[in-house]
Amino acid sequence: MSKKIFLSTIVLTILLGALAACTAMPRSPGPMPEMAATETPPQPEPGKLTIVDARARPAPLAGGTGAIYFTVLNGLDNAVQLVPVSSPAAAVVETHETINENGVMKMLPLPDGYSIPAGGTLVLAPGGKHIMLIDLTKPLVPGDTLELTVRFDSGEPMVLNVPVLDMQMSGMNMGDAAAAQDAMAGHNQGAMAGHDHGMMNDADHEAMMGLLKDAAPEVKAAILALPIEAIHHIDESLKTGTLDPAFAPTVSDLLDLLKTIPWPQGLQEHIKEMRATATDLLVALEADDAATAAPLAADLHAILHEMEKVVKE
Repeated sequence: MSKKIFLSTIVLTILLGALAACTAMPRSPGPMPEMAATETPPQPEPGKLTIVDARARPAPLAGGTGAIYFTVLNGLDNAVQLVPVSSPAAAVVETHETINENGVMKMLPLPDGYSIPAGGTLVLAPGGKHIMLIDLTKPLVPGDTLELTVRFDSGEPMVLNVPVLDMQMSGMNMGDAAAAQDAMAGHNQGAMAGHDHGMMNDADHEAMMGLLKDAAPEVKAAILALPIEAIHHIDESLKTGTLDPAFAPTVSDLLDLLKTIPWPQGLQEHIKEMRATATDLLVALEADDAATAAPLAADLHAILHEMEKVVKE
């Protein structure tokens, strides 16, 4: 999409008692070494229940939603159940799983948590199982940390300090990425004629287009660098009710880029309205509300496409 995936991981390793008769694990972990994230998780260490690769994705709005991912390595001789978790970072914290049902992404709550077999591994990752943060108390910004209490069906709780990391596009597998590229390659430049501009009236729209024609070269270059094709893919996907965990980070990235462009004075009010639409879209995506997100994505796609067209003329 719009940026390279920046992926760094911090390993949080905590020891539980190997058997019921053993001493309960400590409430807070000591210093742990860093470990690069890999597609193949490490093998569980015999006699230990370990959490590695804990991270949270950024979330720009208080009151919105976020997600936490990690890997559990069960080196015990018995299966364990990860039961509901908690965090002061959000009003509600739930165990969820994203599934693809007939081409439509759906997010399902799993109130009973996740089971990890003896000697097995549980991977929480974008596009699959994850911890959902609902009604965030504040935005989650890369570089921040948040506290998460993880409970299993035996032993004391694990209290983790989870870093917020930039994980754009990490929710897309290779098949999803290929489908997105195919959709972008087949983009019909004339398909925008039927879109309605819900953000501004016709006079305001024409004024904005006129100002863009006379914008400085650096402004035009910045507009062409926006993730316009990615927003097009989101628009087309939402028309079919398809949600993807990568959509919200893409819109968040767009909002960040819009802030960096040195917009001429006459365009700033129009851009403010466009950012408001993008913000509403982000909130809808984070709430998994495809019905609300679809018309917002169509409006945003329409205006971005026309901006692109004007600066290319």
